[in-house]
Amino acid sequence: MSTTSQRGNYRAVNSTAINPDDYEDGERDDANHDNHTRGEDSIRREETQCRGQGSWLGGNTRAIEAGWRNVMYLRSFPTWLYMPETVADCLWTVLYCLVYGYFCLRNTETWFPEGRNNVANQMGVMSFSQLPIILLLVSKNNPISSLTGITYQKLNYLHRASSRACLLTSWIHALLWTPRVWEAGDTRPYLLWGIAALTGFTMLWLTSFRIVRRVAYEFFIVSHILFSVMYLVGAFYHWTRLHYWVWPAMVIWALDRIIRGARVVWANNFLNPKKRNTSGASTIELLNHNVMRVTIRRDGFKWKAGQHAFIAAPSITSSPHESHPFSIANVPTETSNEAIFLIRVHSGFTKRLLQALDSGLTDSVPLYLEGSYGYPHSLDSYSTVVLVAGGTGVTFTSSHLLQILANARKGISAVRHLHLVWHIRHAEDIEWIAPLLNQAAEDIPPHMDVVVDVYVTKSRSANEPWPDEHLSYEHAHEHEHGHQHAHARGLGDRLLAEVASGGARRILQLRGADEAGWDEGCGTCVPSTPMTESRDEAIFLPKQNVMVGRYGLTLEASEIVRWNRGRAKLDEIIAEDAREAEGPMNVSVCGPVQLLHATKKAVREISTMKSSREGLTSIDFFEETLGA
Repeated sequence: MSTTSQRGNYRAVNSTAINPDDYEDGERDDANHDNHTRGEDSIRREETQCRGQGSWLGGNTRAIEAGWRNVMYLRSFPTWLYMPETVADCLWTVLYCLVYGYFCLRNTETWFPEGRNNVANQMGVMSFSQLPIILLLVSKNNPISSLTGITYQKLNYLHRASSRACLLTSWIHALLWTPRVWEAGDTRPYLLWGIAALTGFTMLWLTSFRIVRRVAYEFFIVSHILFSVMYLVGAFYHWTRLHYWVWPAMVIWALDRIIRGARVVWANNFLNPKKRNTSGASTIELLNHNVMRVTIRRDGFKWKAGQHAFIAAPSITSSPHESHPFSIANVPTETSNEAIFLIRVHSGFTKRLLQALDSGLTDSVPLYLEGSYGYPHSLDSYSTVVLVAGGTGVTFTSSHLLQILANARKGISAVRHLHLVWHIRHAEDIEWIAPLLNQAAEDIPPHMDVVVDVYVTKSRSANEPWPDEHLSYEHAHEHEHGHQHAHARGLGDRLLAEVASGGARRILQLRGADEAGWDEGCGTCVPSTPMTESRDEAIFLPKQNVMVGRYGLTLEASEIVRWNRGRAKLDEIIAEDAREAEGPMNVSVCGPVQLLHATKKAVREISTMKSSREGLTSIDFFEETLGA
């Protein structure tokens, strides 16, 4: 891959510095030339920044944007506070509650049910009024998302806020009425229906905590449906004069289910059985460390980068309507419409899917798609894009990686520097997205610089197999050009033959092959770098020049991958990319909560009002929190 940008030159110098013995004389000359080019680029960049500093209006505009973003969206509350995640979410929630509280107390004269205008009755009426709003905000196909582009996941905090406010006023209504009902010994049916409704609503709240969703997601879904029905039916019969609030809520819920069902029928070609038989293939691969790669082909299914879909497997689930959301790791191409998912095995649905795979029953386990969902943010308008991922969160970032490169090949992307930072526990986890990296590395436009920084955060065990160091990049390259004299033994011979016959672009699938002849020792120990947090335990990483074949990477893909140990110093990585950026910059992240917070903190500390006023490029921030 050829590149003319400063970052590409830095990548070459940095990677060869890890293995200085691999330098040839000609490469040293190239490095000297790269240093000269880097100096010229630095001068041009400083001139650009000076011009930015000279614009008083532009600098102050960027400063205001940075300050607003840092305060409203990049500061999070601790999860134990049971509050909205960001300050913006909190303010919207407070505003909503203030308006709701105003109407609950408006024109009231007494608290207890005495007289016509009392708080007890007003609280009950306002609780009914929230039913359509609660169901609308949780619907997967709501008009708010269609009109504003705000996804149903992002609206979820308002759904929770309206539900909690409704539950609070329902309890206040019940408590204010209790003394009068108790004194009168009233047991009329409408009161019993009210108790049933309040019980169902309370159980909805108790079973919706984050810990329940994380540990028992299927129980959360089933209980949510059952208790919602219990609440709606109880409210319906509790006070018939307020049916006009309950009916819209039921219609919204039913309409959402109908639309979701229609999308399943359309995406899976149920209306065209002949087409469904020819385009309905799905494969499940068990990768290392309990991760499955699921590939589903559906000609009628459409999606874009950053979106997700629900996967259903009725034959192995307790309910035919049970489905689970997963981010799509790739984008459709002109020749393929296969959606790829990376699924980590936990309990419940994913465990049953793994059991079906182990039992060889995957051919009899049909998979169905519903979607796609999520707003497809386009990153093509940015000059620099930094994608940060942890574990299987790479599915969100890999789709954007492929989408940007596909558009760049068509000449419709402004991205010049594309940087993926991925944290994995073991080096061999790169196999999860090896086919996608191979696709990304094909024919990278010369004006683009693409870097994939892989950070291995866990030391490997002594018996973990590693590539034979004799199987080098140079050896594979020679065999690709017809040199058939292989000196390696065992698996090395078979690997070189694969490279020779299939070419560099061929994905080498050697999983399950005999590992005799592979070196179990350290490929190379990557030292700490300015971009890496050092760790006490030794983490050994394979050389870049032995990545061909072992982990399914092609020659081109191995050129854009840099190996690191420990956790990335995101503040220094983002700071460097921001200083080098020649236009607007985007940072997108998907992964564990700790990684989300670390990325937010890095952007917040780098892109300040002061640095933006002094000329630092503007930075937009996206995060994917599917299922939050």
